[in-house]
Amino acid sequence: MPELPEAVVLFGASGFIGRNIVAALSGRVARLVGVNASGRKVAGCDLTVAAGALDDVPALPRDCVVVNVAAFRYAASRFAGQQAEILSANVGLTDTVYRFVLARGITEVRAASSAAVYPADWAVQDDALALDLNAWPHAGEAAYAWSKRWGEIVAELWHRRAGVHSISLRLTNPYGPYDTLDEAEAHVATAFVIRALSDVAAFEVRGDPEAERDFVFAGDVADAFVESLTLRGVHAAVNCAAGTTTRVLDLAQAAMRAAGRERPLRTNPPPPGANAGVKVRRATAARLRQVIPGLAPFRSLDAGMRLTMGWYRDALR
Repeated sequence: MPELPEAVVLFGASGFIGRNIVAALSGRVARLVGVNASGRKVAGCDLTVAAGALDDVPALPRDCVVVNVAAFRYAASRFAGQQAEILSANVGLTDTVYRFVLARGITEVRAASSAAVYPADWAVQDDALALDLNAWPHAGEAAYAWSKRWGEIVAELWHRRAGVHSISLRLTNPYGPYDTLDEAEAHVATAFVIRALSDVAAFEVRGDPEAERDFVFAGDVADAFVESLTLRGVHAAVNCAAGTTTRVLDLAQAAMRAAGRERPLRTNPPPPGANAGVKVRRATAARLRQVIPGLAPFRSLDAGMRLTMGWYRDALR
């Protein structure tokens, strides 16, 4: 049976996906080193250091994997206005991670990429096809998308030049524990969970209720990262997706089912002719299990929402 490495260095350990990975990995490796902006301790990590103080990381065993899920934490309501900050921060984080890897002689990296890397005109985000970097991603998120494209470009560069094997997981729309507690700044799935736990008389669905997205439970994303740690010598970029889409309207109903409280739905779709964004985003999911063959099936939306709801009930008390 494939084994986990002796040590893992986790960049972004105190973030949304990072804390899910810590929860899935804690106690399963001999040494788990968390890296975050402040160096403030992350429960479950044996050691936490600041990203600006990587020299404080002690000598690491030969069997060590670096996981990078660090990213600029943007507020959903300010995403469009923060593109320059997102680009600068994410490119800088990628540079920091690979400098550390090269300096320590580490040859295995796992990184959180995004389905945003795909060209805007692809009807299906298919990871079996090579990206055409001359075909631009969606204009509204281009800087963010290029920061993730750059992460994959750098992974390929150091694979060719230094033999570093990176598995880049292109996340679709993750939801789950450890995300923000602020509904006003949350992404749609998290906002719906918080709204479902509130006392509002009617459940409001803002934006296009018929829009479809591929929602994936953060615990399953964490499991994909953990299972990937058993592999050596694999270099790939692959979707981390459920492989099915859910309407925003159906997501709202799933949130209410998980909360155990039904209430009237009130939609607030954009007016005719307004820029409503992308209607449907579909992603393939089969290749993930070809690259990471030991990975268990992902949870259903209802199962994932129930687990998310349980965590938020406690966190919001």
